[in-house]
Amino acid sequence: MPKVFVDTAAWIALLNVSDALHNCAEQVMSKLLQQKTLLVTTEFVLLEVADALSAPNIRVKTINFINGLRQLRILQIVPISHELFINGWTLYSQRSDKGWGLTECISFVVMNQQQITTAFTSDRHFEQAGFVKLM
Repeated sequence: MPKVFVDTAAWIALLNVSDALHNCAEQVMSKLLQQKTLLVTTEFVLLEVADALSAPNIRVKTINFINGLRQLRILQIVPISHELFINGWTLYSQRSDKGWGLTECISFVVMNQQQITTAFTSDRHFEQAGFVKLM
């Protein structure tokens, strides 16, 4: 079964109908579901989503969305761990020439560990790191 990593940008675009990439994200997700793709994300990514969409007017929708994600059988959520944090921090520390955030570095570590080459994201940093992005 093919695997695709789902980044913060994709989850936000799917959840927020006002996001400029909302329609694109819905189309990509529909295609991934049709192809029975296993989706992979991290608790670090979900933390970013919750932080980005924490305003009172969207908070309940964010809570329901993330709770719903946790029930999906096609979604593997990699838990936060000290080891994963350290591995991401090591990459972050080694790549001072890039503008990659720590959560992105952790995502890259997970993608490499699971041999995932494609990311459901609009973030160009994934391409800089050698991955294919879908938005």
